[in-house]
Amino acid sequence: MSFLAMLFAIFFYNQNDASYTTKTIKDVINSLKKIMTSPRLLLLILIVSGFWTIQHQLYATMPKYVIRLLGEDARPEWLANVNPAVVVLFVVLITNLMKKQKAVTSMLVGMLLMPFSALVMSGSQWLEGITGPSVSILGFLTMHPLTIMMIIGIAIQGLAECFISPRFLEYFSLQAPKGEEGVYLGFSRLHSFLSALAGFTMSGFLLDTYCPDPKTLPAGISAAEKAVYYQDAHVIWYYFVGIGLIAAIALFVFKVATE
Repeated sequence: MSFLAMLFAIFFYNQNDASYTTKTIKDVINSLKKIMTSPRLLLLILIVSGFWTIQHQLYATMPKYVIRLLGEDARPEWLANVNPAVVVLFVVLITNLMKKQKAVTSMLVGMLLMPFSALVMSGSQWLEGITGPSVSILGFLTMHPLTIMMIIGIAIQGLAECFISPRFLEYFSLQAPKGEEGVYLGFSRLHSFLSALAGFTMSGFLLDTYCPDPKTLPAGISAAEKAVYYQDAHVIWYYFVGIGLIAAIALFVFKVATE
């Protein structure tokens, strides 16, 4: 599909902006130098990386976490789809509701939601202690408490993304000199690199510590003995609660200092 899109761009796209001029590699490098010497933009990227570090756990931690606790028949890919579904359903509504607010204010609301997202995802053992191993959903179907808490936590992440992503891109585009918006918006994606590097690395260590691969456990252990290895699995999400809180506080300080 990317290849087809490229062909459409080559053969069918016409530049209608008469003021547009082609940029050289030197022009792009000079634009990057401006960004790299802007403490405000670099700091905002670093702060927002806290949000994306948690969001990336949909693909780093959540799948193995769910499979190791519920068994090989679990389908975490369906849980991950909750995030884009919520974004599609609510991003236009939330963006319109927040359009009169400053971009950083909208981002701060989303950032404050993220610790609650991770906290909810850690709550399956608490819910299971109340409901037992299954919860009836209006009498139509039953779900494991872990599945329910994952769905709620991931939905909160989706809502947070609706507050953060559009306004983050808006903020970056408004900082760009005319004609350099594309370079600035491209550089804004540095948060994905930083958060993926940090988040996926953390995920490996946290899973090994709190929710290990069953293949690494001693052979022949009983179900009760096996359960001991997973009794603190939920602690993984506490680390991301902490990251979310730090990022939210940092963004609040950023807002106060720059407005």
